[in-house]
Amino acid sequence: MSKREQVIDTARKLFSELGYRKVSMDEIARVSGVTKRTIYTYFKDKDDLIKYFLYEELNKMKFMTEEIDKKDISFTQKIHENIMMLIEYRTNSKLLSEFSNVHKRLRIADECEEILNQTFQNEIKKKLEFAIEEGHIKPCDTDVVAFVIYKIYVALMFEWDKPLDKKLATERIMNILENGLFI
Repeated sequence: MSKREQVIDTARKLFSELGYRKVSMDEIARVSGVTKRTIYTYFKDKDDLIKYFLYEELNKMKFMTEEIDKKDISFTQKIHENIMMLIEYRTNSKLLSEFSNVHKRLRIADECEEILNQTFQNEIKKKLEFAIEEGHIKPCDTDVVAFVIYKIYVALMFEWDKPLDKKLATERIMNILENGLFI
């Protein structure tokens, strides 16, 4: 394992267990068995490490959604599986959970939030545009709809403070997407 990989693995473990605020670059260096100077050859500061992990989490989620999109199932089933997977992933990802718990108090919070917002909304928009082209959904303002779908996800994953039944939440979101709210 390279020194860079040692630093990344150590930082991931420490951030997940102790939280971003409680972990120092000195501790990452000590536990990974490298000098602090070595860490700074790979990452300019702790915020840079946080962004690395944020992109890592986003790439994992993107890969999983792409795998679902490759399946030979209906468009509606793909959306259902993607919602379930993202809810499950958010629930099980220690790093994402830790980030969502303390991100407002981090110096880098605004930049990370903007990265999350843009990445997710752009991915949703691309999926909407494809769905329109394929005739799965009605034409719509994909920017607005992507924003609304993303905000529903954010509200459930990061702001909802009650126990979340993943299956029920997914069914309710699907109902809104498929049928709307009005009778």
